[in-house]
Amino acid sequence: MLRVVLLSLAGCLAALPCTAQSQTAPAGASSYAPATEAPAAAWEARLGGAFADLGGRENGLFNLSGEVLSPRLFQLQDRIASAFIPRFNLGSSINLNGTRYAYAGATWTFDIGRDVFVEASLAAALNDGKTGGVVPENRLSVGCNAGTREAAALGFRLSRSWSLVTTLEHFSTAGCSGQPGTASPRGPANIGARIGYTF
Repeated sequence: MLRVVLLSLAGCLAALPCTAQSQTAPAGASSYAPATEAPAAAWEARLGGAFADLGGRENGLFNLSGEVLSPRLFQLQDRIASAFIPRFNLGSSINLNGTRYAYAGATWTFDIGRDVFVEASLAAALNDGKTGGVVPENRLSVGCNAGTREAAALGFRLSRSWSLVTTLEHFSTAGCSGQPGTASPRGPANIGARIGYTF
């Protein structure tokens, strides 16, 4: 179900650029005009929080999360082409009473205006969740401690250096098998926001 929500959200976000440019271009001018010039290569650090596993067994818990993103591998002037150039990410989601995980992977960012952008992320991840035959009622049975982290985000640039990023993230347990007599493996799904600083 969560994969369907993530795919639907990604589809809606991808459709936004189609409506972003509504003004007609002067005669002889190209109909495409980037919202801004390609940003200079920069690192970014993000810190924030998220509500854990809404509607699930770890519902009501709060996660602290952090992430560091590298500059794009190389810069392009065309913003559409630039969207396919990933940035590497390294991050973690920490919960004192629930499932915690760390991840490393790639993030693709697409600008849909001067101050608004969307992102998609995919990473390899490790968690410390419950995998045995005995799982407390308030904890998820994740099946195994290795998997992937998928995320979709909507971001707002507050200034040249600061941004606010809202994120829906999921730790996937695809390929994990649970213990007999336990609930089917399921990774946490968190929704939250982070403040980003570009340096």
